[in-house]
Amino acid sequence: MNRKMIAGLGGILILILAVFSFQGEKAMDANTTVVLYNSVRIGVIEETIELDLNEGINDVPLEELAGLNIAEVTIRPLDEGVRVLGIFSKSSTGDVYSANVGSDVEVKLGSGDTVTGKFLGIKNGKLAIQGDAYYLINPNEVVYFKAETWGALSVYAAIQADAAGKYRFDVIYRVANMSWSSRYKLYIGDTAKLYGYIVIDNPTAQAFEGARVLLVAGDVQLYQQAFPQPRVLYEKAEIGVVEPGEPEKIEAFYLYKLGIVDLSPSSKMVFPYISFEAPFEREYLYESYTYCGEGAVYESISFKTDDVLPAGVVEIYRETEDGTLLIGERMIEHTPEGDMLRIGIGRDYDLKGSTVLLEERHAESYYYYKVKVTLENFGEKTKTIIARHYKWGKIISSSIEPISERANYVEFKVTLKPGERKEITSDYESRY
Repeated sequence: MNRKMIAGLGGILILILAVFSFQGEKAMDANTTVVLYNSVRIGVIEETIELDLNEGINDVPLEELAGLNIAEVTIRPLDEGVRVLGIFSKSSTGDVYSANVGSDVEVKLGSGDTVTGKFLGIKNGKLAIQGDAYYLINPNEVVYFKAETWGALSVYAAIQADAAGKYRFDVIYRVANMSWSSRYKLYIGDTAKLYGYIVIDNPTAQAFEGARVLLVAGDVQLYQQAFPQPRVLYEKAEIGVVEPGEPEKIEAFYLYKLGIVDLSPSSKMVFPYISFEAPFEREYLYESYTYCGEGAVYESISFKTDDVLPAGVVEIYRETEDGTLLIGERMIEHTPEGDMLRIGIGRDYDLKGSTVLLEERHAESYYYYKVKVTLENFGEKTKTIIARHYKWGKIISSSIEPISERANYVEFKVTLKPGERKEITSDYESRY
C-alpha cells in the first residue's frame, strides 16, 4: 500500500471558544476549549477565567450566558478561599424576547434564511415580526435573535471570597446547534484514493476566537436534546492555527484534537485531515434490512483502512482519460482501525437481493429476529456478493459463517454462478 498521511482525526468531540464580557469584573488570562460532537448538535464550552473579587459576597455579571439554560452552567473555583453561592438569571420583563418588544430585530433561522423587521412580541407561541411581510416564527427554528438592545435580562454569579484578591474559576456551559461531521471524497482509478475532511458547523451568532477545538466521535446520549437559544451577534472570527493529530481512545469514544481555531458565527468550516491511497478489490454489495423486502445489489470496492474513519458521506469519483466523473454518493458507518471498508459505487441489474422476516419475538428487555436473505445472479458471469444485514444485538446462528460482525450489522460472502440462487438464514437477539 502506498500511503500518505496528511493528518489523523477520528471521532467524537469538538471544542468551542467563548469569550466572556464581564461588566465591573474583568476576566484575564482566559483559556477556552470548545468540544463538538458528531452525534448531537451541541457545543460544550470550557473556559478558565480570573476575577478580581472583593472580600465578602460579589455579584459577577455573566452576560454571555444570557438566553442559555443556567441549569447546564457550572462554575468551579480553582483556588482556595472562594465559594460559588449560586448562578442567577433575572429580567424585569420576564425573558429575552419580551425585553425587545418594539425593537428592530434580525432573526437567523436554521434553514439559513434571515428575517428583519420590528419585533411585535409572542403571538400564539410564535415570534411575530413585521418586515417586508408579516412573519410568525417558531422559536425552535431560531438560531440567533439580534436586537438593538438586550433589555434587562442578565445572568450573574454570587461568589463569596474570604479576602480581596484574584481568583481563578472554571466555567462550563452548552451552546445549542453546533456540531461537526466527516465528509469524504473517493477517487477510483488504478487504486483507491480517499480524502477525509472535517466539517464544523457553527450556525449560531456566537464567535469563538482562538479556541482549542476538540472533536468527539461516538454516540453521546443526552436526557434531553438542546434547542436553539437566541444569542448576541459578534464580529466575524478568522481561522487560527489548525494542527490535527492522531485520535485518542477515551471510554467508548474517539477524541480528535483539531488545534487552535477561530470559529466564525453563522458559518461552516472545512479542514482536510486524512489522505491515503490503497489497492482495492471489486465485489458486489447487498445491504439488507429486517423489513426491507427486495433491494438493489451494488458493484462495490473494498480496501483496508489503517485509521479510524468516523461515519460520514462519501462522494465517489471515477478517474478517466477525459476527466474525473462524479458517479454517486454513499454513507459509511464508523469504521474502526484495521477494518475492511466496503463502498457501493453503482447498481448491478444482473443481481437481485431480498430479505424476509421469518420470526420475531419480544419480551421485557429482550427481542429476537430470524431472517432469510436470498441472492440471485441473472447474468452470464460468476460474481461474489457481500450481504450486509443491519441488525440489533448479536448473531446466535447462521447457515453460513459471517466474514465480519459489528455492533449494528453482520456480513456474509457468497459466490454465485450464472443463474444460481442462494439463501442465508440467520437469527439474532438482544438483551438490554
